[in-house]
Amino acid sequence: MNKRGTTETIAMIVISLVLILIIAATVLAWVANKANGSAVEGEVRAKQIALLIDEAKHGTTIFVREDVSIEGNEVVVLYENLKARYSFFSSNKISLNKLNGGSEIIIS
Repeated sequence: MNKRGTTETIAMIVISLVLILIIAATVLAWVANKANGSAVEGEVRAKQIALLIDEAKHGTTIFVREDVSIEGNEVVVLYENLKARYSFFSSNKISLNKLNGGSEIIIS
């Protein structure tokens, strides 16, 4: 009797089940993250800050209570350990100072 084929078949089934469980857990985590609104809240805050920068005039200082960074022409907001990015189109020079409890964005 050929038992080798049976153990190889069982091993393939176990590997397949483990991979399916990993993929299902990843999809469930992603859906739960989108459903609770954390990702959306960070994206909204990044967009609001980018729009403020776009509309700001030369010499404006904006204070926000967020952990913000500026990378090129993108605002990056860290909200509940998730990064959200949004582009802005301002041709002004943008500088950022980290403050205790927030950030100061200076448009010059």
